[in-house]
Amino acid sequence: MRAVLKASPRPGVSITDVPEPSPGPGEVLLRVVAASICGTDIHLYDWNPWARSRVRLPRVMGHEICGEVVALGEGAEGRARVGDRVAVESHLVCHRCPACLRGDFHVCAGTRILGVDADGGFAGLVALPAENVWPVGSEMAPAVAAAMEPFGNAIHACSYGELKGATVAVFGCGPIGCAAVAVAKARGAARVIAVEPNRYRLELAGRMGADALVEAGEGSAEAEVRRAAGGEVDCALEMSGASVAVVAATRSVRSGGWVALLGIGDQPTSLDLSQDVVMRGVTLHGVTGRRLFATWEETSGYLQSGAIDAEALITHRFAMADIEEAIRLIKSGRCGKVSLQP
Repeated sequence: MRAVLKASPRPGVSITDVPEPSPGPGEVLLRVVAASICGTDIHLYDWNPWARSRVRLPRVMGHEICGEVVALGEGAEGRARVGDRVAVESHLVCHRCPACLRGDFHVCAGTRILGVDADGGFAGLVALPAENVWPVGSEMAPAVAAAMEPFGNAIHACSYGELKGATVAVFGCGPIGCAAVAVAKARGAARVIAVEPNRYRLELAGRMGADALVEAGEGSAEAEVRRAAGGEVDCALEMSGASVAVVAATRSVRSGGWVALLGIGDQPTSLDLSQDVVMRGVTLHGVTGRRLFATWEETSGYLQSGAIDAEALITHRFAMADIEEAIRLIKSGRCGKVSLQP
């Protein structure tokens, strides 16, 4: 079958033939219907330091996936049915570490990620544990189903405090940040301020429901955020990982407020914990992945009810064979979520 393969330790990818997978015990085999590109895929494409330290080659890329179950491995009966249309949870957990044993699967010490540590879904077929598929039915658009995984990141980030009636600032309006804008509004936030240096993404955040847009410049945006808030900021959702944004997010919230940190930066961040956090009673939450599977239940509710228009976030579609063109578009910054079709 044809697949997007990271085959060599240098920038770029290959579109090439690879053997078709078969489902092992407890696994399902999916025919991929749609997929979407994540920042992690860009890291693999660029072969950045993180990818060099983590990924063993060759590797079929892709972890945001919608597929149809076409075969069941031994023991997978009852967990999925042939013909089911499903979205995919990309984190493969061990079920043995202390985190898993207490139910905190999202911080499993042995987490493996599809498309990073195991072959992923930028292909015609993908095999994965049956426990990692989430039925979506035939009415949800495949591109939306593939995007449920990153939407789940946004929902997880929004879950650490009460947002009803709150003023929320979202720092970084890539696809997950724009999703967080929509999630905050769906959870009842009174006012959402989007903070982003890229004008295209800032306008997309507006279409996703942001009440005020702050075009971040070279310096800190905290003063502009407070002005846009028209008062105190109760919560900041930091989705970029940029050091300047982490500091601005932490300093923008009111005393006693909270910050969800989901963005992963390239460099360490210097923050005055004594003055900016401890003495102001600010709570910081590190956010990784999705809570399995409470986050998926909430995501399904928002998308299936129409409370969130996920289609608005998907701005471009490409054939999977044209992934290089899609990646060039993503690097230009003039897109939201980019969908791929096999």
